[in-house]
Parts: sequence; C-alpha cells; structure tokens
Amino acid sequence: MTADRIRVWLMVGLLGLVMLGGFWVYEVMRRNSEEQSRGNRVRTEPDYYVEHFNFVRLSQSGNTNYRVTGEKLTHFPQEDAFEIAQPRIIGVDQEKTPMNIRADRAVVKQKIQETAGGPIEDQIHLYDNVKVERSPSKVGVPVKLETTSLVLYPDSERMKTEAAITMTTPNAYITATGMEANNANQTVKFLHQLRVTISNKKN
Repeated sequence: MTADRIRVWLMVGLLGLVMLGGFWVYEVMRRNSEEQSRGNRVRTEPDYYVEHFNFVRLSQSGNTNYRVTGEKLTHFPQEDAFEIAQPRIIGVDQEKTPMNIRADRAVVKQKIQETAGGPIEDQIHLYDNVKVERSPSKVGVPVKLETTSLVLYPDSERMKTEAAITMTTPNAYITATGMEANNANQTVKFLHQLRVTISNKKN
C-alpha cells in the first residue's frame, strides 16, 4: 500500500469518527431534551388522588375546625394545591354557629398571602352551585346562601365572593352582587346592588 492510499484511508477514517461523534452528540442532546420535556409535563400533572375521602381539619389551637368530604381529591404538586369534586364542608366547632357548605368543585390553596403584610392562610375556592346553610343558634338565625363562586378562609373564619348572591333568612330575602362575611363576629357586608325583601311571617 502506497503512502497516498494510507493518507486517503486515514482521512476517511477520521471523517467517519467525526460523523459518529456528531451523531452521538446529537443523540445525547435529543434524549436530554425529551427527558426535560417529560419532566416538565409530569410536574404539571397530579401526583396522587383519593376517592370518597373524609378528613378533619384542626385549627391553629389544635381544636377541630371543620370536616371535608368529597367524591375525589386530586393533588397538583407544582402549585401544591388540591382539587375536590363534589366537596362538602361541615363546621364542627360547637362554640361557633354550625355551618354546612357544598359545591360542585373546590380548589384548596395552602399558605396564601393576598396582600403585602397580610395574614398567610389557607383558601378554599368553591365553584358552581355553591350553597351555604347556617343552622340556628343562640347567636344567629338560620341562613341560606347561594352563589356561583365563593372563597373560604378557614383560619380567620371568613368568606367572600364577587359574584351575585341570594340569601334567605326566616324574615328576609336578599340579593346582591359581592359579599364579605365573618363567622367569628357574625357580620355580613354586601358590596353592590343590594335588594332586600322583608317578610311579615312570624316564627
């Protein structure tokens, strides 16, 4: 074999190694890209769910606050949020006015601070066919509330909505747009378009 042929075969061999090296680099980059894409997709998907669940939430003092049941609870790790199908929330603190709440869907967000310097607390966002029933007690009359969306603040025992509401008591029928209520001090604030119909029916 002559020197020229040796040089030709060396060049062919080097060219082949370069091509193989380029193909290897491309394959590694492609696999890394696919794994990263797959990892991002997994993080946006739920990591677990529980069907027909029932749990009791404790207040900061360690006392029972309320019980939550539902058809299905799904956890989303990226937001650390829970979505609940057909939620039922029952207040079980006997020192406060008993309250039952239901909706078609709920999203539980943990440790949210709405405003700078404000409290950090959990939020329960209720959607579609939201109904709240407060039982009669020594400090309040029975109340029924219906709306399309409602935000609960279990730690401070507050609730609010910007949607239209209807509220029924033994002696009044109330409609409004937007409401803020505090179960701890038994106060309700209607924000817009308040209309009240008084009933003369005696208890």
